[in-house]
Order: sequence, then C-alpha cells, then structure tokens
Amino acid sequence: MPHHAPRPGGGGRISIAGGRAAYVGPALDLSPHRTAAAVIAIALHTPFELTLFTRPRPVTATRRLAMIPPATLHHLRATGAMAFVYLDALSDDHARLQRLDLAAVGGRLARLVRDDGPAVDVEALCRAVGLPQRVIRDARIARVVRQIQARPQDFARARQAAAHAGVSASRFHELFREAVGMPFRRYRLWRRMAVVVRDLAGGASLTRAALDAGFASSAHLSAAFKAMFGLAPSRLQALAIHLDVR
Repeated sequence: MPHHAPRPGGGGRISIAGGRAAYVGPALDLSPHRTAAAVIAIALHTPFELTLFTRPRPVTATRRLAMIPPATLHHLRATGAMAFVYLDALSDDHARLQRLDLAAVGGRLARLVRDDGPAVDVEALCRAVGLPQRVIRDARIARVVRQIQARPQDFARARQAAAHAGVSASRFHELFREAVGMPFRRYRLWRRMAVVVRDLAGGASLTRAALDAGFASSAHLSAAFKAMFGLAPSRLQALAIHLDVR
C-alpha cells in the first residue's frame, strides 16, 4: 500500500517505489554530482543547461530533456521547475535507454509531471518509458539483492554479502555487476539513499536518517548525499515535500 507523508506548502513531490524514484519541484541549484543509476531530466518550463564531464573534454548543451548515464559526473543548471526520474539498476537497461526516441518518451513523461498536477507516480513514469523489470537469474545474487531491498543498511562489507551469496569476494563482485548492472557498493548506496529520502521527507532528523540507512554519522550521510544528488540533505529537509512511498 502507498504511504503518503504530506507536508505543508508546495516545495516539491517525491515518489519512491523500490529502487526507483522521481522528483518534481524547484530546480534546487544543484552542484556537480554523480548519480548511481541513470536519470531522466525534464524541464517543465524553462530549458536547462547540462554539462557532462566526459573525456576528452566536457560537453555542454541547453536542453529540455536529457538522459544522464549512471555514475557520470554532470552539472545541471536550471532556473525553472524540474522533474527527475531516477531509474533502479534492476530496471535500468542503459543500452535500451540509448536506443529510445527520447523526444517521443519526453512527451509522455511531461504529461505526467506537470508542476500543477497530482502527486507524481514513479511507477507510471517508468511504464511511460517502457522499462521492464530486470530478472536476476543467478539465485545467489538474487538472495543478496532481496536482503539489500529489505535492509539496505546490512552488508557494511562486501565480503559479508559474498558470504551470504556463498561465493568468494572476488567472484561476488563479478557476478553482482553482471546481474545488476552496477557495482555492489554503488547499488547498496543507492538503496540506502531511498531510506534517507523517506526519513527526511517524513520529518526525521539527519541523525535518525543516517542511523536508519547505516551511515556512521550525519556528516558521513551529508557528504555521500551531496556527492550523489548535488545538494545537502538539509536542503531537502527545508522543502515542503509530498512523499509517496510504494
């Protein structure tokens, strides 16, 4: 059943479903960052400027819609309202995304993320993109992923996850990346961030959110959060957020 945590005001809307998430609201003046999974960015009114720090040189363009690859350092500068769709590694077939007609997909997404519309629904957004759930066929890795989904704060060491899977640490890293599409540590961090966003949007303190997600301290959480999302978690706390968790 969905869990709704409305807060007063109109600061923004967040929807979380498993490892997927969506945000609709103010642009937030983000600093350069790397997101664990691919992100679809949509300008609701005013085009944004996006710099991808690729080799051999950065590439900057003005866009209304962009797909930002996972783990890619980028800087998005926007003045108007934005929508971001964060894709779970288990649903994020990056090769398939690259083959999509983003312009056609963008039209479907834009109708679902109006800043004056109803609460955002990340599952509906992902259906609009046409991304199926990836099936993990390796039962050993599936066992670890289920545990991460249930308790993202577990497995502080990769060797603990490898033991849970019943394989060596070196073999585990290879199997996990092949099955999930990103390294173990990055996927675990991504799922922990869903716990943090849920807690903060629900009114929890930084210390509480850090403990719930398995961070050593609120300072550790703040550094990791800014590196992944481009803003301090205290900024999220200051927003009036409507949260939908499924």
